[in-house]
Amino acid sequence: MWHWQDGVLHCDLLAPWPHGFFTRHHGDPETLTSWLPSDRRCYAKQVHGDRTVEGPWPEETLRPEADGVAIQRPRVSAWVCTADCVPVLVGDRRRGWAAAVHSGWRGTTADILGKLLQRWQQQGSAPADWRIALGPAISGAVYQVPQSLATAATAVLRQSVGIAADSEPDKCRLDLRVVLQQRLLEMGLAATQVAIAPHCTLSEPERFYSYRRHCLLGGDRGLQWSGIVAIAPEN
Repeated sequence: MWHWQDGVLHCDLLAPWPHGFFTRHHGDPETLTSWLPSDRRCYAKQVHGDRTVEGPWPEETLRPEADGVAIQRPRVSAWVCTADCVPVLVGDRRRGWAAAVHSGWRGTTADILGKLLQRWQQQGSAPADWRIALGPAISGAVYQVPQSLATAATAVLRQSVGIAADSEPDKCRLDLRVVLQQRLLEMGLAATQVAIAPHCTLSEPERFYSYRRHCLLGGDRGLQWSGIVAIAPEN
């Protein structure tokens, strides 16, 4: 389901779309054109909210405040940057649409991914056509949070998942990708339409930057980028 090619992580679910989950060894979208060619590159000023903007916008240098970028025009790319939060790449296989979403605990609590997909449905997109990859992020095994935070992050779910016990009082372990996966399943997606990357940003310092590792251990601070290019619709 997942494989590395020239140091970039790819998901087989998204094979029709040029895409990649890049690592700490790569640059930003402006320097990644040789890896992921596109006519326009669209990325926002991320603010840990629930807003997704549709690109491309008139000025390529414009950076609207948002944590998701959705594209309906072929050969235009959407990008997000992360360092423990979940990078989500989304494609509609029938329409060729693509989106990139940054979903940390705040975005997950605010249901940024669900809101994007609900808007796609209003625009005629069908859940059966969606393919979604949840990229490298901090894993539930090591992500310790207050119990109140985990409760808020899972409040949108009908069935609470992704929370495990912790040795400290009023703390727990939270797996944001499992929470997002459950949200997608409850929206009607099949398990085969969603993939979770088997990589943890905190536990793999040789590959990924981690905000929590930087705060706890004083490691390097940085961001890695994830991008996807919209394609032509099916005939």
